[in-house]
Amino acid sequence: MTTGLTVLAWIGLALGLVVLTVVVLLFTWIVRPLREIERYATDILGAGVGIARNLDGVDELTRTRELAQAVPPLAVAYLERLSEDTR
Repeated sequence: MTTGLTVLAWIGLALGLVVLTVVVLLFTWIVRPLREIERYATDILGAGVGIARNLDGVDELTRTRELAQAVPPLAVAYLERLSEDTR
């Protein structure tokens, strides 16, 4: 191997190291915002799951409303029955 080839090899290695450093820096500049977006997406997903969990009981509200509407006539009938029994 001649001196010229050795010098070119060292220059190539140094240039390769510079290119590798630039690639690593660009990669980290891209990955950092992606990780932040992923954290936001995880938070949003957790909030959505929490909202869905809280809305699971909405179907039971119809049954609760029906039961609540049935109470006044039953209470009136009970009071009438009580008043008949006390006479």
